[in-house]
Amino acid sequence: MDLKVNKEAVRYCEKICSCTQEQSIELDYVLPDYYPEIFRIVKCIAEPQITACAVNGSKAVYELTVCLKVIYCSEGSNVPQAVEQKLVYSRTAELDRPADAPSVYITAVSDHINCRAVNRRRIDVRGAVTVNVCIMGENVTETVCEAFGENIQLRKKSCLCPSQVIRTQKRAVVSDDLSLSETAPPIGTILRASADVISADKKLIAGKAAAKGELKISVVYTSAEESDEPVSSVQFSLPFSQLVELEGLDDDFRCFINTSVISCTVSPRSEGDGVSRQLECEVLLLIDCYGVKMTETQLACDEYSTTLQSSHTSAPVRIEKTPVPIDSGFSIRGICESKDSPLAAVYDASCSSEGMRLTSSDGRLIAAGNITFTVMGLTESGDFVICETDVPVEEEISSEAGEISPDADIRASFSVTSCTYTITADNTAEVKADITARGWLTDHITTEAITDITVDETAPREAEGDYALRLYFAENGEELWDIAKRYGASMIRIMEENELDGDIVKEAGMLLIPAAQ
Repeated sequence: MDLKVNKEAVRYCEKICSCTQEQSIELDYVLPDYYPEIFRIVKCIAEPQITACAVNGSKAVYELTVCLKVIYCSEGSNVPQAVEQKLVYSRTAELDRPADAPSVYITAVSDHINCRAVNRRRIDVRGAVTVNVCIMGENVTETVCEAFGENIQLRKKSCLCPSQVIRTQKRAVVSDDLSLSETAPPIGTILRASADVISADKKLIAGKAAAKGELKISVVYTSAEESDEPVSSVQFSLPFSQLVELEGLDDDFRCFINTSVISCTVSPRSEGDGVSRQLECEVLLLIDCYGVKMTETQLACDEYSTTLQSSHTSAPVRIEKTPVPIDSGFSIRGICESKDSPLAAVYDASCSSEGMRLTSSDGRLIAAGNITFTVMGLTESGDFVICETDVPVEEEISSEAGEISPDADIRASFSVTSCTYTITADNTAEVKADITARGWLTDHITTEAITDITVDETAPREAEGDYALRLYFAENGEELWDIAKRYGASMIRIMEENELDGDIVKEAGMLLIPAAQ
């Protein structure tokens, strides 16, 4: 009888590209004629965004858009002006191997940015952006699950493995026209605009997933009219709901969706009278979807034939555990102060979490990195200022995962759900932010499994005498598989002959070992 071996595919996700790239930023800019001349540069801000990405074979091509904003004051004025330019770069990352339906995770962070006024109408900007590229692809290991013929015996272990995986990402635009309140001053120049996901939910509908939630839109602008408060800040709530195709999704899948903000663009709009009291808002979202069906799988980890010499090959197999959701938050505080003159008024306080990452440390889930607090205000000397401070963060994030391995796959993003400030007695701004991490975590175990079996039909197993039954004294805790393999017997027949209900000897004593048939 020929040996027949059945195999089963064990799927797991692995990194097929993990690298860091740097993009230098250079801009020589001349102010348009309708802008006032530069007297003092307050701040230069670089906001990098990954606005497009495509994987083709063993290459990933992405588009990096850097929004440069220079905020300055003209001579004799404390009302800030802002000029904005967008720089677009096309970059390529090499993959270790091609992959079907890869998941692309690319983030960009401003490394440093410097700005100087060459003259009163010309600006020179130099800086750099760091891009972190991580691309995941599915890999498969074929393992033995059944073997028939040649009196082959298999030892199996049961594992819960992903049998089907659905991954997809969608970029979606959410837009709306936002109106100021009647008491708010009309819009002159927009100094800052941002969007954060403050709530998120999902709904599954027959092979589709609906990503739902609410965005918080924050806008800081100068007034188009003379005012005691030249800078105003407003906030809006913007709901979103986007459908994502997940072909093959059914009730047996666990589904995870994480929505993050790629960019937020806000432009003033007038009703034809030249007065802008409305804002055109456009938010670009990345909707990351992951569906997995977990199935009990039998993996062969040892073998022998009762009649022939046999051998096998084995390999370490990565088995992904059931993913667990991440939805946890923490609070952080920081102090912003003006170095030249104390703050007399604060127009706006904001927080950036782009320097944060989720990692595993000592089996725990840790949010680590820097939170950047920014305050726009007026000093006692009458100057408009922007103050920043970086606060190092290392916060433990609660999860259902238990102890987490160092190379667990963590897919999450951070949102600033609220940001408030108070003016202290020494005229500094104490800023408090609430940060929420959302996404999912997939950990794994590694186990040895048989990948192939061979038997030598010309090499019978050496018999240890001519007997029908052998007596063997078994120790407490001894495994029947080891006993059966040693004597070339069937473990099932040993259990039947001795009326045992398990594969481990519970009490020391004599066992009957039937000869192989």
